[in-house]
Amino acid sequence: LFADTGARVIGVDVNHSIIDTVNKGKSPVAEPGLDVLVKKQVSKGQLRATDDLKDAISKSDIVILIVPTLLDQGKRPDYSAVEKACKDIGHALKKGSLVIFESTVGPGITESLVKRELEKASGLKVEDDFGLAYSPIRATAGRALQDIVNYPRVVGAIGQRSLEVASAVLATIIKDPIIKVQNIKTAEAIKLFENVYRDTNIALANELANFCEAAGIDYEECVRVANTQPYCHLHMSGIGVGGHCIPVNPYFLLEEAENVGVKLHLIQLARRTNDAMPKHTVNLVIDALRACRKNIRRARIAVLGVSYRANVKEARFTPTKEVVATLEKMGAKISVYDPYFTVEELKKLGYYGVHRLEVAVENADCVLITVDHEEFKRLKLRTLTRLLRKKAGLVDCRSVFDPAEVEAVGIVYRGIGRGV
Repeated sequence: LFADTGARVIGVDVNHSIIDTVNKGKSPVAEPGLDVLVKKQVSKGQLRATDDLKDAISKSDIVILIVPTLLDQGKRPDYSAVEKACKDIGHALKKGSLVIFESTVGPGITESLVKRELEKASGLKVEDDFGLAYSPIRATAGRALQDIVNYPRVVGAIGQRSLEVASAVLATIIKDPIIKVQNIKTAEAIKLFENVYRDTNIALANELANFCEAAGIDYEECVRVANTQPYCHLHMSGIGVGGHCIPVNPYFLLEEAENVGVKLHLIQLARRTNDAMPKHTVNLVIDALRACRKNIRRARIAVLGVSYRANVKEARFTPTKEVVATLEKMGAKISVYDPYFTVEELKKLGYYGVHRLEVAVENADCVLITVDHEEFKRLKLRTLTRLLRKKAGLVDCRSVFDPAEVEAVGIVYRGIGRGV
């Protein structure tokens, strides 16, 4: 997007496969419209990729830092990639440059870790010798380009000069307003609050859905009708929370809350609720097989979907991974199909993948639908009855099918929240 405005852009990465892909004019990630944009800007000489960070920084007036922020084994924030990148940038940073940090972090990290490492490595003084701003990306996989351009952009900075220049830079690619907030901590908190809001509402949906199952109520109908009230916005339930943001970001906030002596009970409970959904899904599969007078051991199960949400090619932190691993550990034989992934890609993700939906469900004892891809919504029940083993089950985690219609063709139905 920056290259498209006429800027000369250098992309830096440690992954040589990504670098080679970009320099060939191809996008290393599956995003609508991105391949065309990359090809155009690489061919014009406006965009190139390299692993030589020192050279790239020394030639740049503006440095945008977007390295990953993850969790360690104890679910504590791991900012090691940020720390290393800041040290490396600092060694080559030239006077007068602006650094815009965009990774999701806990409130206070930019003004402590990032500022400290940049100043120490460069020998320069922030706001006097170089600018520093924080502006979190607001975009969703599958529509990243349009989100980046069309969503209002939040910007916080170390001082007024950094704030004004960073806002002007970002305004070159963003159509909606630039929202300047009072400080960097506020901008960091806003990004976390957005994702915690989603996580908590998904947890509420999953908890209500679990109740509906036990009480003989259809959660899907409840949501549809309750949301006709203008102040009610219930989410659909599912097998958990995936993607690289929502399952991770709450822990950044929880750590900073701990540092200031505040307990965020609701956020902790939401995490536990969503993390429990893969186990709940496995129990639904066991129950469906039991109703078919079959045991989980040696059962053939077709898993439809590895993306963390519908109609995107994104499998990071997908709860499907845990579900499949648990079922395999219990002795089930799993075939996985997702229209957005090749068999080779599924293999790299650790699945036994197949190239067609029909191959996955053929002779299966149970079909598990984990995500509501459009292709799955088009699946005909008569196809299932023809391909499945006699007396098979369907576990529907995203309300793709009507329970009564499934049961009417002789397939045992189980679904998250479908207590009917």
